[in-house]
Amino acid sequence: MEWVAALLLFVFMCGLLNLMLPQPPASRWRRGVQALAGRLARRLRRRTVPEPDPFDTLRLQTRLGHLAGEIRRIETAPGVYARAHRLMAVEAAYDDLLDEACRLAGIPTEAELKRGEEKRWREEQELASRGWSW
Repeated sequence: MEWVAALLLFVFMCGLLNLMLPQPPASRWRRGVQALAGRLARRLRRRTVPEPDPFDTLRLQTRLGHLAGEIRRIETAPGVYARAHRLMAVEAAYDDLLDEACRLAGIPTEAELKRGEEKRWREEQELASRGWSW
């Protein structure tokens, strides 16, 4: 037990001596080791994923609802000029918003599916199962 106390006293004295003596300039080897340790620490450090802002989610849901209503209006209105062009443009915007909503909700995207009814339906079902409504 006495040897533990002597060891602790020795380490304490070495620490005090290190504080009292002037520090030598850092060598190239020491700077390299410090840089390597810093890179390793940054790589191993856990990256926290920030929680999505609920107001961004609400804005996105509101915009999805607006575009879904616009699609229904274009499909049902008999006298819409350039109906096909407008419908394609609104559906493309809707698909982009669905992709962004899936990213916010943490839903993995299926890259092999092309844009269309099947992908849109799957994304809407996944979002609805996670409590999204628009």
